[in-house]
Amino acid sequence: MIKKVAILIAGLLIGFSAVSQEFSREIGLRTGYASGISGKVIKDNKVALEGLLGFRQGGLQMVLLVESYHPLIPTRAEEWKIYFGGGGHVGWVNGYNRVRRWSNSTGYYFEEQRIAGPVIGLDGVFGTEYNFLRAPIIIFAEFKPFVELQSFKKVKVNFWDFGIGIRFKLNNN
Repeated sequence: MIKKVAILIAGLLIGFSAVSQEFSREIGLRTGYASGISGKVIKDNKVALEGLLGFRQGGLQMVLLVESYHPLIPTRAEEWKIYFGGGGHVGWVNGYNRVRRWSNSTGYYFEEQRIAGPVIGLDGVFGTEYNFLRAPIIIFAEFKPFVELQSFKKVKVNFWDFGIGIRFKLNNN
């Protein structure tokens, strides 16, 4: 499985480098519930394709998102942008889910359930970023809710995946 992931990452990097010069390419790190390595290709500062190699719950997920870019303030500040979009993810987890339960004798309590196996899901994204004009650095904050099917048995919903991160531009167009 590790070999397949390495081949996929190499293919994505080669694909990012083979894109024509009208595209802006970025790579960086994201923190949050689904933290990991982020790569993004942006066409004309309007549409982006983002790939995230995320690590959570002892596993690995590959996320692919399509995003629409807009200026934060339409008449000024081209360095501030907002973006939104959606996509999906596949991968596996090997960890625990915390579940809230009820008991007549003690009331509410939390129980940890072991999960291990494949996951497949849908993701949304809404975020803002600041593009430093004199340096090839972008900082961002985003909200990325998701719903997924774990081990083909259980549905998990997470509306609170907030993350921050930094990306570096690979070319200055």
